[in-house]
Amino acid sequence: MKIGAVISAAGHKSQTTVFQPLLPAGNTTVIKRVIMALRRSGADPIVVVTGKDAKELEKHIARQKVICLRNENYETAQMLESICMGLNYVEDLCDRVLILPAKFPLLLPETIQRIIKSQEKIACPIYNGKRGHPVLISKELIPSIMAYTGKGGLGGFLRQPQIEGCLEEIQVEDRGIIETAEGGGAADLCQAFGQASMHPVSRVYLECDEIFFGPGIAQFLTLVDRTNSMQAACRQMNMSYSKGWKIVKTAEKQLGYPLLSTRAGGAAGGCSELTPKGRDFLERFSQMEEALGKKAEELFWQYFGTL
Repeated sequence: MKIGAVISAAGHKSQTTVFQPLLPAGNTTVIKRVIMALRRSGADPIVVVTGKDAKELEKHIARQKVICLRNENYETAQMLESICMGLNYVEDLCDRVLILPAKFPLLLPETIQRIIKSQEKIACPIYNGKRGHPVLISKELIPSIMAYTGKGGLGGFLRQPQIEGCLEEIQVEDRGIIETAEGGGAADLCQAFGQASMHPVSRVYLECDEIFFGPGIAQFLTLVDRTNSMQAACRQMNMSYSKGWKIVKTAEKQLGYPLLSTRAGGAAGGCSELTPKGRDFLERFSQMEEALGKKAEELFWQYFGTL
């Protein structure tokens, strides 16, 4: 069962708290630590909805293998609008979605993994009697969330009697589900709770005469496949259009065949799509990445499990 994630990082003016995803959190930042916890739990894709200070934030997380969507109306919109932007994007890409604001740097990957094991349509963690984040939503409820016009945003949606009946509260010993970075104390919080646990991170790169294929271009081609647009893929990765063309052409030169088929604009607009060989190559690379990740985890516990 595929799990995606939506992080609301738009900084809505309607929020009563301070927007601080770029605050230091240990040796990293709040937003990067949130992304790391989700990624370690197997969430993919991870969508970050930006708004306030969008360019700075998108540049900061450009190498985190996330998809950035920008809510230009963040000053007048409620947070639920940003959440719905993300849900609309991932609806056809996963079976369930984790939803949370970008302000929980202490959230543990182990907690997310416990939530994911729930068999209910909705699940959320509980610490000392308080509900926290992230909330896990089944794909089939996404249309209902997007159509919700009541008060209280996502919380109001979850408090509806018909929704409460299919919501599982999961007791956890993780204060990070309710402890936020508001008030400027993210670094102090992370120092008090300790740094993130050590874990392996594997990367696959392919080389002929030079390195020509890796996680970056793989994500780029995946986004082109989803959007049928190089421009959209570049925008979601905070990448210039010229760089997008360059990495594709470099890979095509090394492989000796095209990865993308493009059609110029016009009345119907331009279009880009993977060639059959390009799709096959990307699928093989993704399978190798997944296999290597599992093997790296095994080797990590073999060599570092006693530390």
